[in-house]
Amino acid sequence: MILTLTGATDGTNWAAALRQDAQAFHADIAANHPGVTDVANPQFAGQNDRELALAMRRADQTLDFAGYWFAMRAYAAAFDDGHLDFGGARDKKLPQLITRWPGFLTSFAYDGRQRVVTRATSSPLPLGAELIDCDGKTADALAAANVGEFSGRWFLAATRMQEGGRLFVDEGNPWVSRPATCTFQVGSRRTRVKLTWTPIGPAERDRQLARTFSRAAEPIGMRTLPDGTVWLTLSDFKADPQGPAAKALVPLIAHLTAAPEVLRDAPAIVLDLRGNHGGSSDWSRQLARLVWGKAAVDAVNLGSDGVEWRASRANIATLKEYAAALDASSTSSPEMRSWLRETITGMESALAAGKAMWSNVSAPEVSSSPAVPAPVIRRSVLMITDPGCGSACLDAADLWLALGAVHVGQETSADTIYMDARKDALPSGFGRAIVPMKVYRGRKRGSNVPLIPTYVFRDSLADTPRLERRVQAVIHEIRDRAS
Repeated sequence: MILTLTGATDGTNWAAALRQDAQAFHADIAANHPGVTDVANPQFAGQNDRELALAMRRADQTLDFAGYWFAMRAYAAAFDDGHLDFGGARDKKLPQLITRWPGFLTSFAYDGRQRVVTRATSSPLPLGAELIDCDGKTADALAAANVGEFSGRWFLAATRMQEGGRLFVDEGNPWVSRPATCTFQVGSRRTRVKLTWTPIGPAERDRQLARTFSRAAEPIGMRTLPDGTVWLTLSDFKADPQGPAAKALVPLIAHLTAAPEVLRDAPAIVLDLRGNHGGSSDWSRQLARLVWGKAAVDAVNLGSDGVEWRASRANIATLKEYAAALDASSTSSPEMRSWLRETITGMESALAAGKAMWSNVSAPEVSSSPAVPAPVIRRSVLMITDPGCGSACLDAADLWLALGAVHVGQETSADTIYMDARKDALPSGFGRAIVPMKVYRGRKRGSNVPLIPTYVFRDSLADTPRLERRVQAVIHEIRDRAS
């Protein structure tokens, strides 16, 4: 989330707001997060306590919205979990942050180096100049301290690529030191630059930041390439049955179900996950059955032993709301609705028995069937990912790879074994807590482990026509090897 103007003159006691929301965030995690009672993660509860203590110390020095905002961001980021987060309230206009920049922004390239990717005409640095250090800190250490500590999961290349462009955006964060003098490699020489920080307006800031990481997110749909390849654009798997993802995926799946020859007769199929952040894994299972067949999908064993849900009243209420929405809609599968009813009943029984967790070994993410070879199909199925692929997007990738898809594109993001987040407004009215409700047991893909493509494309995936040509080259290579 990008915010933009603030000060201590807006009348809000931001120190009090930080204390209030940090305590509520801590309580929400303690009451509803499976990590607190997870015997496999005995450090979790203590970390929650330590992060609250740090936020309370910072409250003693907080004067404005920036102090509040970045202290809460750091609290959530410390868990290195994309599903445990802090964000702005949905129904309230937030104060803005005064934003400055030094006339250029850098970003992380696929090789891990930070280079200037956008600049004002007055900037002394050319495009491509490589950041070496600032004020005695290496480029990597500076980015980790000034950006990584407030985004989390900085060890992931995907996070650095997505968030690294913020290094030279100053939003008044009082918990970091703004760089003053930096060294850059420009061609064959090194040059030291004294930074002059100047205000940048919201629109211009957004335009410049967009140049630090380009991510395509085209509308969900299907098209056929000149050689007959069927290209499915799957940029969103959000679960909301009334949301735009459902309104696009339902007719797409219905069309492919009614006309199975579209996929059956295609010489190749491309499953394009660019732009997909996740949502519901039900979509990827429905699509997989259309591509590989129901028997093949149901036989896949992804290596997970089951899931455990934190049996709390708030978590049960969240699932009941979701179940009511699904029952009122025709956009989800019967299996999904049945699984949800089973989960709610199990959690209620556990809560009544005084148990902190309910174990579900029959969840749809899990198959108790023995591992079987992926089906042999007569066409290539390629899957494209970008660095934003996480959560249910990763679930889709796990399933499709197990079925034989060829992975192309860029390294994905990653997630922990804590999933299915609920959202709660915090007492100040300015923020909200995002807290997972369940934990995987024995998942084959490890916690915070990304997926790396077989065919890595090291530059931007935003140019779709160029990407199509590269994907078709891979398809031809696969055919040549098979012939």
